[in-house]
Amino acid sequence: MAREVLDLIAKRASEKTNIKLYGRSVERVLAGLLTTSDFWKVVDLADQPVPATAEIVRQLVAEGIAKIENDEILLIEKGFNLVKELKIPPAVDYSCKACEGRGIPFYANLDWYHTFLQVTKDRPKAIQEYDQGSVTPETTVSRVLFLDSREDLRDRDILVMGAEDDLTGLAVALTRLPRRVLILDIDERSIDFDNRIFKELGIDNAEAIRFDLRNPFPEEWLKSFDVFITDPPETLKAFKAFIARGIAALRQEGSVGYFGLTLRDSSITRWHQFQKALINDYGMVITDIVQDFNAYMNWDYHAETKAQEVAPVNKVPTDIWYRSAWVRMEALPGFKGENVQITDEVFRELYLDEEGSTT
Repeated sequence: MAREVLDLIAKRASEKTNIKLYGRSVERVLAGLLTTSDFWKVVDLADQPVPATAEIVRQLVAEGIAKIENDEILLIEKGFNLVKELKIPPAVDYSCKACEGRGIPFYANLDWYHTFLQVTKDRPKAIQEYDQGSVTPETTVSRVLFLDSREDLRDRDILVMGAEDDLTGLAVALTRLPRRVLILDIDERSIDFDNRIFKELGIDNAEAIRFDLRNPFPEEWLKSFDVFITDPPETLKAFKAFIARGIAALRQEGSVGYFGLTLRDSSITRWHQFQKALINDYGMVITDIVQDFNAYMNWDYHAETKAQEVAPVNKVPTDIWYRSAWVRMEALPGFKGENVQITDEVFRELYLDEEGSTT
């Protein structure tokens, strides 16, 4: 009977959100509520799109399992009885505090870390116009260390596509280890910032160019890079458009791509679609997925996002809650990308759908 309650809540939440949910999805929210009453921390612990977690909470309230009081979500007697009957344990986090769960401690190379902190003191702020949200400096430096640990940094030609609000391209260039670094972004503030740092520090093998990634790459960028890094919007069309462009820029089999992928804006069903496209359409294989590798600082425009609109509370996040996996993929023989114009029709669907909510 208790299991049927979970399935019913999942069914109703699926119908409301058009996101495929299961009894297990409700379990994850209940486990989160046994640990915290903060909605945004529950989203973090449940690892589900914001609209899905929000609707599950609403259904829990409707079923008399939980209540919302002073912007806190609290289990009540029926809820505690339910989790006891189903033997649902509180959500726990055993991730390493030293490396913040990445397996790569940002302080492994303190020179890189301190240099990055010093030169980025006056970095541009993330803005909603370009769907920006900056990761922590520790995340950015850990990305560089991860590349180095996989032999994807030294003497490599590296392409960074968009998301330079994270300043990953700058951090890569600061090591002075790649052969070449090309950074592409539509935000002129990021481009000017990077180029100013390169000039001041005499880094002559790195360049930042303002470029709209909806446009095809020029011929000289195709099949010219050993590594690409991107952080694409997570609708299926956007993911395929951006990732396929990066793959088209890879030089040969064994070349690699890196990207971030969340469970805050994408469901596991969508992850399945992404993975099928990488394998079947593009001839890539995923070699690494490090969950919650990328930790994002709260952005100033959060109150204006769909995430805040659909949240069952008025309270905004006060701590890090938005995280994404760091994914590495490698090109197999016969791999292929795409280098076509992203049409206005596709562009309109790039950022928001039933699962995405943080733009």
